[in-house]
Amino acid sequence: MLALNHAIRRIAPVARTNRIGPIGLECALNELHLVQLAVSSSGGIGVRAQASVPYPGDRSELLESPQLRALIREALGKARFKGRTVVTAMPSGQTRIMPVNYYVGTGQNDAAVIVKLMEERLDGDLTDYVIDYLPIRSQTQADEHSALVAIARREAVVAYLEALRKSGLDVDCLEIGPVAIRRLVASIAPERKRENVLVINFGSVASFLTIISGNRLLFDQSVPFGERALLARIAGALDVPESSARKLLDSHSLNPKHSGKAHALGPAGVDVAATLQEILKPLFLELADEISRALIYMASQTHGESVERIYLLGSVARWHGVDQLLNTLLTLPVETIPNPLNRFSLSAATQGGAETDAVPELAVATGLALRGLTAIDE
Repeated sequence: MLALNHAIRRIAPVARTNRIGPIGLECALNELHLVQLAVSSSGGIGVRAQASVPYPGDRSELLESPQLRALIREALGKARFKGRTVVTAMPSGQTRIMPVNYYVGTGQNDAAVIVKLMEERLDGDLTDYVIDYLPIRSQTQADEHSALVAIARREAVVAYLEALRKSGLDVDCLEIGPVAIRRLVASIAPERKRENVLVINFGSVASFLTIISGNRLLFDQSVPFGERALLARIAGALDVPESSARKLLDSHSLNPKHSGKAHALGPAGVDVAATLQEILKPLFLELADEISRALIYMASQTHGESVERIYLLGSVARWHGVDQLLNTLLTLPVETIPNPLNRFSLSAATQGGAETDAVPELAVATGLALRGLTAIDE
């Protein structure tokens, strides 16, 4: 895991030379996502290749079996990828990230203080973990510091890297998902405008709230809100299998008042959408409470600055009307993150097998693929 304090810096255009970046690889919950970008002679960044391949079974079992090599070979064969160098992140659930406030006394340094704190908070020997940290330039007193600390089991990190090596890949950098998301959000922000953004990355069991201020990653925390619990709630309320609940969500909106998709289905479609919203709204209200607490933390770290927008990505972000439902529960604009590949120009010379109808799940892989294609300043 690369030192996080070297991963968060200001993004600026790179020198105008033809250059192909590494392959951004994410082992998401249900699919393997790969994205590769390239810098044109004019300095623009475009999509060279993109592929997503569903897993034949459980992800944890796949990562421990020879099937991973075949799956990666299949993904690389779907588009015109170049090379085998990848930038990747640990699979979700295998890295814990916590915000830490601490004081540095005379003769101390950040690393030593953080190590001491982790000795008190983690079970077992510190040698059982891979620990890294990202200092946050807090605007509080000079001797008070804040950092995001990333923690992963050493055996899990070694096993993941070894699985990729055996699959014929060369891992150039192991990052964490929030760093990749920050890089992507910085690239899609309005030019010369510093924004405070909250990103919600929906997962199966838990979701992650990430706060980005300009080019700084201020906060990342998991919350007990996931696709599995939402599907179970619908299945239980309607007394149907979870597979039927998923089909309902695929064909209906959660917001019948604002979704053209629901209206197109006629009165019956609107009724279904209203029922789905009624069933799920209590869970989304709990999420709204978690978001409010994150925003309070944001204000404490930025002298009262507020978040300007909320981006959604991950599995639940694909459900029609989720952004509109959250808009009714929060006082901030909420939108599914803009298509991460549409931000970059596609040309006949570079697109290969890349698709233009990318989904929010590609956000992390795209942020990983951006690494090294921008000149980064401290």
